[in-house]
Amino acid sequence: MPSAKLLTTTQPFHDFFPPHVVTFISDRSADFKFSETPTPFTRSQSAFLAQQLGFRLPEVLTIRQVHGNKIIIALRSAARRAVSLEDADGILTDRRDLAIAVRTADCLSVFLYDPRNEAIGLFHAGWRGTQQQISARAVALMRKQWDSNPKDLRVAFGPAIRSCCYRVGASFLEHFPKETLKRKEGYFFDLPEANKKQLAGAGVVAANIADCSVCTCCDVTCFSYRRERESAGRMISIMMLKK
Repeated sequence: MPSAKLLTTTQPFHDFFPPHVVTFISDRSADFKFSETPTPFTRSQSAFLAQQLGFRLPEVLTIRQVHGNKIIIALRSAARRAVSLEDADGILTDRRDLAIAVRTADCLSVFLYDPRNEAIGLFHAGWRGTQQQISARAVALMRKQWDSNPKDLRVAFGPAIRSCCYRVGASFLEHFPKETLKRKEGYFFDLPEANKKQLAGAGVVAANIADCSVCTCCDVTCFSYRRERESAGRMISIMMLKK
């Protein structure tokens, strides 16, 4: 297995986004699998986040991820109860002090920021969501909602399983002919590259895309469903516009 970059910080994009744009990615120090609590996080999860971030999140909106391309929008002008849990795979918002969150354990978390309109987005891209063009859909929704210019958008990729480890079947060639790599061991899928191409096709500039380059399957500090199967926990990705 090739060596991979390690997740050495839980806030890997602090130099890429401005200071009022909070981004956070957990490692396996805490498990963010859904629990039976009606709140977005358990007490211990909230305490962990407060310790890592240095402050308590004022309000959190999360989703029940279904490996599709539905993205919900939480507008400043239409307050949405943060404890509501919808079936979706992404969130866009222009509300200050509303943290948006997705959970991953090999899938890609994608952070978006529109500096002109002060809007953000965060979504979960597995292969099914990628097949359904979730990255392109997120950009299209930002254009529709805020008249965002794709060339202004800044996008960051969190940890995900990479082509070094993401072995798939030959059927992936039908959906991702350029991102499915054939090696003597079999076929391997490049999930981040597929999303980069979608974003580029939607007008996002390549220089405005940052990738932490961490493979969750290689990096044992990350949860990985491919490596751990049913025992895998979940990492949390969070984004928020500070007031």
